[in-house]
Amino acid sequence: MIGAKLAKRLIAEGQLAGETISALDLVDISEPRIKSETIPCQCFALDITAEGAAHRLVESRPDVIFHLAAMVSAGAERDFEGGYLANVDASRALLEAIRVANEDDGYRPRLVFASSIAVFGAPLPDPISDTHIRTPQTSYGTQKAIVELLIDDYSRRGFLDGVGLRL
Repeated sequence: MIGAKLAKRLIAEGQLAGETISALDLVDISEPRIKSETIPCQCFALDITAEGAAHRLVESRPDVIFHLAAMVSAGAERDFEGGYLANVDASRALLEAIRVANEDDGYRPRLVFASSIAVFGAPLPDPISDTHIRTPQTSYGTQKAIVELLIDDYSRRGFLDGVGLRL
């Protein structure tokens, strides 16, 4: 849902951060059904937990990657292993594919990660500041916090330019 709305907005705007969008690769577990008359869109289905999936995602060297894939909260609580596979292992594989590409040819994309306020435990202040400590109380929140920390580290090392948005 978020990915489809984002893709439609990017197509409508035609630019991101002041730069013209020349192409979009749209990836989901089932093939996205988004069309554009103005921007070339390649839509394909890919299970991000599959072997080699992360390398396929970066082979075209996209300038910006919106990482929205996740097993959501209730699913991650029901399926402990599946939650870690989809939310942590697949994310780390993506970060590693970017790191390897960086070492090969200096590739350094902007990575925008959809995190969650589940990285915080209750009670929550209003508003939640950027310095509020992560104290997740669910597996999903823990998984999102782990990926936030990984993105911080990969960014610090210069492999990518990452940011997490807590939805």
